[in-house]
Amino acid sequence: MVTSILRPTVYYPIRRISTRLVGSRWASLPAIIAVFVVSGLMHELIYYYLTRVAPTWEVTWFFILHGVAVAAEVVVKKVVPEKMRLHPVVSGASALGFVAVTAVWLFFPQLLRNGVDEKTIGEYCKLMDILKGLLPF
Repeated sequence: MVTSILRPTVYYPIRRISTRLVGSRWASLPAIIAVFVVSGLMHELIYYYLTRVAPTWEVTWFFILHGVAVAAEVVVKKVVPEKMRLHPVVSGASALGFVAVTAVWLFFPQLLRNGVDEKTIGEYCKLMDILKGLLPF
């Protein structure tokens, strides 16, 4: 769903503009970063609605950092010959590690700091109580 929204509204227009400025080979780089910036701002808005606390911009920086990382990966894949690349197991594990570390650093703290995790667990417990009351056994 997100891809179907951000691709036509952000990625394609930025890539079209960038093609004139940097050429078709590198036009995807600013477009990739722009998509991640917009996604970060959208997530920041969602976090605001969940917490009702002023944004700290950690979530936006999480997405900007990931956008730069994806753009760097695109550059490496275009510049480095295929036989000199890392084995897929190594690159996959590195990517998962990068996501895990940056999520703990920038993505989750705002939720944990504002007690969203505790509220969500409490709401699920109430839902389970309601469902137990509806079941005949």
